[in-house]
Amino acid sequence: MNLFRERGTRRRVTKLLAQIRPDVAAMPIHGGLRLEQELGLDSLAMAALAVRLHEELKVDLMALAERRQQIQTIDDLVKVVEELTNGA
Repeated sequence: MNLFRERGTRRRVTKLLAQIRPDVAAMPIHGGLRLEQELGLDSLAMAALAVRLHEELKVDLMALAERRQQIQTIDDLVKVVEELTNGA
């Protein structure tokens, strides 16, 4: 994985998280944060995030749904988005 691409993806994912949950912007963000337990994303917020990932990064919603069980943390989400977008 290209480090610069991953940083760009991480920045974009973090921005989208802050749009879905504005209180996230005030938190110290690190890759190990768990989306549901620590960031408080419920199923509706996760669905909204998936739609935003599709709109902003062209992530395939079905492919993202198939990988949902692999996504527990911000790092997991960035990795899956990178894989689904080929680092775009």
